[in-house]
Amino acid sequence: MKFLMIARLLYDKGYEEYVKAAKSIKQHYPDTEFLLLGDIDKAYLYHVPKEVVDRDVESGAIKYLGYIPDVYPIIKDVDCIVHPTFYNEGLSRVLMEALAMSKPIVTTDIPGCRETVDHGVNGYLCKPKDVDSLVECIEKFCLLSDEDRLKMGSMGRKKAEKEFDIDNVVQVYENIVAKYLE
Repeated sequence: MKFLMIARLLYDKGYEEYVKAAKSIKQHYPDTEFLLLGDIDKAYLYHVPKEVVDRDVESGAIKYLGYIPDVYPIIKDVDCIVHPTFYNEGLSRVLMEALAMSKPIVTTDIPGCRETVDHGVNGYLCKPKDVDSLVECIEKFCLLSDEDRLKMGSMGRKKAEKEFDIDNVVQVYENIVAKYLE
């Protein structure tokens, strides 16, 4: 089973929590893979240094893919997107792309992330900065049957079509503008 985190490599995006969760899950599910895709943002104060990433790769906890401009083939090849951020997000593009591609999600219960997940339906919500909660959610996903994982992804796609379709978003903006002009 493959898990993927896509983010700038910042501690605020849940890097440490992801690595610790990966180590914990691998003790019980040694065949799982935890992929990490994203750039190290050296301009940001709380970036993850390359030496730390290299150490975590060497330990076997994660596989670091670096920065890849076209994430589609990577997302297509994984079972679940993990986004353990506690960074002050807007609505997460990574999570919306995961939904659009029928990928289940494990993310934090914070604004900008919680809106993408109906807990237990298309993914799981964990507590921010809480490795045990993240591990619990990932383990729940690991225990699902193949059929249930596919159904979870399908429910995410339906959510994306219903709530995040561009036509719906445009309609909301048009309603706001019309109301303002009245």
